Amino acid sequence: MSQSNSPIDTEYLQQISDGDLEFELELLQVYIDDTRIHIDATKAAIAEGDFSKLEQEAHHIKGASGNVGANDVHALALAIEKSGVSKTIDGVPVLLEQLEQKFSLVESFVAERAALVN
Repeated sequence: MSQSNSPIDTEYLQQISDGDLEFELELLQVYIDDTRIHIDATKAAIAEGDFSKLEQEAHHIKGASGNVGANDVHALALAIEKSGVSKTIDGVPVLLEQLEQKFSLVESFVAERAALVN
C-alpha cells in the first residue's frame, strides 16, 4: 500500500516506533483490541441516547487513533465526538458506519504487516 492509500500514516508510525516493525505491530494490535471495545461502547451509547457516553467513547477512539496515525478513523471519531458535545444523533450512525469501514482497513493493514514479520 502506498502512503497515500494507507489507513495508517506509516511515516508517523515509523517515527514513534523508531523504525521497529515488531513494536509497531504490538502498538497497532493493542490499538485494534482497545478500539473494538470502544466502538461497541459507542454503539451502545447511540442506542441508549447517552450523549455523554457517546462523547467519551468517541474522544477515546479519536485520541488512540491519533496516537497510531490512523488519521481517517481519528477524523470520523472527532465528528462523532462533536455530535455528543452538541447532543445530536443526526448523522452519527452514518459516521459510525464510515468509522467502522476505515477501522476495518486498519485491521487489514495490520494483518498484512504482521505477515511480513512472520
